[in-house]
Amino acid sequence: MSQILTATLPPGVTRSEIETSRGCFATLEISPINTEKRGDVLLLPGFTGSKEDFAPLLPFLARHGYHAVAVDGRGQFETAGPSDPDLYTPSALAADVLAITRSLNGDCVHLVGHSFGGFVARQAVIQASAGPRAAGPWASLTLLNSGPAAPASSQRQRIQLLIDALPSTPKDVIWEFMAQTDMAEDVGALMRDRWLRTHTQQLISAGMWMLNPQPTLSDLERCVLPKLVLAGSPDAAWTMTEFEGMAARLKAPCVIVRGGGHSPSIHEPASAADALAQFWSGLGSQSALRASSLPSCAG
Repeated sequence: MSQILTATLPPGVTRSEIETSRGCFATLEISPINTEKRGDVLLLPGFTGSKEDFAPLLPFLARHGYHAVAVDGRGQFETAGPSDPDLYTPSALAADVLAITRSLNGDCVHLVGHSFGGFVARQAVIQASAGPRAAGPWASLTLLNSGPAAPASSQRQRIQLLIDALPSTPKDVIWEFMAQTDMAEDVGALMRDRWLRTHTQQLISAGMWMLNPQPTLSDLERCVLPKLVLAGSPDAAWTMTEFEGMAARLKAPCVIVRGGGHSPSIHEPASAADALAQFWSGLGSQSALRASSLPSCAG
């Protein structure tokens, strides 16, 4: 669970909603600050997380010239979710991401997925690229502390315990075991509210996906799309060696943000934004991206 450090949104960050063909999604949004727009960024949060995990990062992306949107996925925090598990499958969540991206109306959208959100992001890229024509609208894909396979054994055990407890144990009771005693009162209130409002089925489905990630990394290797592996360290879920090996397989740069932990967007947002902006600026002009960088999969 990402540890939010403050409940106060940074200046310029606003709460909003995106209407899509697949429903309404709650967002945090910011426009470029004192600079010309260079593109759009869509950020997907991790397991038990929410759009607030990206709040410290958003102003730094805006200073680099990006319109940035962090979104609560289906059933996460302020986005409503159904009880039907079929609506939380990888294909369903990927379809949500595609619909959200199209609703941004941008011609240069960079997709960033944190932890579990990285699994959703790579499913979206693969799914959009599965037809005879490259249909994905993304200019790049960044996997942020999102590893190649299931997380470390200690994390898998915690996830399994949570999945086992959720069907029969009230969420407010579970929260008493999850809450950290060193949180400020307003932060604790926000994180408790997020936990209680996130749909139980979303948590169960996401946890099961974390334990058995699909699609495989091999599927993503075949997708022709600029990729970045960005990881804060130390990370209890995956090792830096795993991130580096994944980047090598994907033929992608790997950037390690020291001191960023599992959530560099919270603990080292300036460094994370610098790494993202440097990667994106190296991809060429927006016109070149539109012409040559849409994802497509061979085979």
